[in-house]
Formats: sequence, structure tokens, C-alpha cells
Amino acid sequence: MLFIDGSYGEGGGQVLRTALALSAILQKPFKMINLRAKRPKPGLQPQHLACVRAIKEITSAETKGDELYSEELIFTPKKKPPRGFYTFDIGTAGATTLLFQTLLYPLALSEGGEVLLKGGTHVPFSPPYHYLEYVYLPIISLFGFKVSLFLEKAGFYPKGGGIIRARIEKAQNFHLPFFEKGFIPEKIYLISLISEDLPSHILERQAKAAIELLSQRGLSCEKLCEVLYEKVKSISPGTMLFIYATSQNKRVGFTALGKKGLPAEKVGKNSAEEFLNFLKSSAQLEEYMGDQILLPASLVLEFKEKGYFTFEVSKITGHLLTQAFLIPQFLPKVKIRVLGNLGEKGEVILERA
Repeated sequence: MLFIDGSYGEGGGQVLRTALALSAILQKPFKMINLRAKRPKPGLQPQHLACVRAIKEITSAETKGDELYSEELIFTPKKKPPRGFYTFDIGTAGATTLLFQTLLYPLALSEGGEVLLKGGTHVPFSPPYHYLEYVYLPIISLFGFKVSLFLEKAGFYPKGGGIIRARIEKAQNFHLPFFEKGFIPEKIYLISLISEDLPSHILERQAKAAIELLSQRGLSCEKLCEVLYEKVKSISPGTMLFIYATSQNKRVGFTALGKKGLPAEKVGKNSAEEFLNFLKSSAQLEEYMGDQILLPASLVLEFKEKGYFTFEVSKITGHLLTQAFLIPQFLPKVKIRVLGNLGEKGEVILERA
């Protein structure tokens, strides 16, 4: 049984989600202490408990400590996930996107399956649905993971109530992609989104502010930019300005969520500013993908012949360092090196010994 200190690195929920996924894939039990020790409210909150119980259900795992606010968990999977249709309800505005990522690889590396997840779809401190659809899934498809994702209902903080549905294919043809240096935008998409109960002028104000800032900083938006407007059903009001851009086989994405008292123009500018800061780094991937790409890359290295995969990331984050530490605990043949300093641009090298 692996012993994991959940307070390592950023000390949040990511170390738990990755451990659950790898435990299910490899059928390796683990014990984790100090769960979310560095968060204001440590222990298992509803969205983390939902991840534990979802992986428990699909692997018929034996558990100890799978209860709200628990700071210790013993998890022993008993079988590979069978193909099926699974429904999980977080019960709060907790991120369905993070629950989806926890389930994705165990199902893909078994027989595949379909999932319907209820909770938050566009909430702080997690990738929104649109990041998964337009950035994350296209990137992991380069490694051989195929998923069809659908937004059935949007869920904003504080009520949640959103629904996403995914069809996950069995992974069979693994690849290690090659990324050209840098990121020169070939196309920039701006998705301005609001819930149906809000006035339409918010859509235009968010997008206009983002376009103006991008243009002021030297981007040729007349040629590169395309604006898309979306109105969605939701039981909580919410807005978002999401920017994603393509460059050969690479994609990046940046999100700003609206909140009460925050002008629509500020929402648009916040997302545009993040994108512009990324472009100044001349990196291949943004900080959010930096840690999320480690798991699919490591799994391909584990189940494929020897090889290596490398990329430049715009900022080394605590999440990235945590993933780089945790994954080799389950996959000792995979070596992960992070070159650079926390908070700065860096290079990541993965190799299979």
C-alpha cells in the first residue's frame, strides 16, 4: 500500500484526485493523510468526497475515511471499472469538470463508458466546461484519449445545478506528440457567455472590452479573432468570458468569471490580460495545462515503449510540482523533471527509464 502525505506541495484536492485515478488504473491501494491540509477548510469537502465515492463505485473499492471533513483516507480498489453508464451528483456547486477528469483515465484505460455529472460547470478554482471542450480534450486526444463531451445545463456558484455528459472511448492507440517551440496564434476565439436571466448587453460588453485590449497590445483581431455569444440555462446567474487560441497542434485557454459588482468590461479585460501575459512568455503551454498534461503523458509512457515528452510552460505552479511528485509514486518507471523556479517560466521533461 502506498503512503501519501496530502499536505505535499499545494496541499489541496489535486493530490487526492490524481491518487484516486492512478489507484483505479493500476489497482494499487493507498493511504493518504493530511487531506487538503493547506486549505482554509481542510479535509474532504463535498466535491472531493464525490470523487472518492465515484471511483469507489466504479472499482468496488474498500474504503476507510470516506466521509465529510475526513483528513485521512484508505482506498483499496477491487476491480477494473466495467463499461457502463454512471451518474454522480456532487450536491453542491462543486466542479463537475474536476470529477470528470478523475473518472476519465480509469474508464479510458479499462473499457470506456458514459458519465452524467451534476454540480458546478463554471465555478472558481476549476476549469470551466468550455476549457475542457475546446482546450483540454483536443490536447489529450493527441495522446490517444478520445472523449465526446456535452453541456446539458450550466451550473454557476453558489447553487450549481449544472449537468455535463461525457462518452469516454477505450484508449488503444497511444501517441507522444511533438510541440513546436513557442506559441504563435493562428486563430483566437472569444466566447462571451451569460445565463438567460441576465441582459444581453453584458455579452457584448465583455467581448468588446477583451477585443479592445487585445488590439491595443498589437494583436490583429480583424484577422485572428472570432467572437461567439452564448446564453445558457442555469439556476444561478452567471457570466464568463473565455478566450482560447490555436497554434499548430497546441491550444491554450483563459477564463474570467463574472460576479456581483464586477463590471462586464472588467471580466473581458481579465481574460484578455491573462492571454497576453501568456504570449509574452513565449511558452508552448499555459500554466493550467502544465499540470493537467502530466497524467496523460505519464500514462502513455507507462503503457507504451520507452520514450520521452517535453514542453515549456508559461509558469511553474504548485499544482505542477505536486503532480510531478505524486505520479512517479504510482509509476516509478516514469521520471518527471521540472526545470525552473516556482512562479516563473519553465521546462518539463518526462522520461520512462
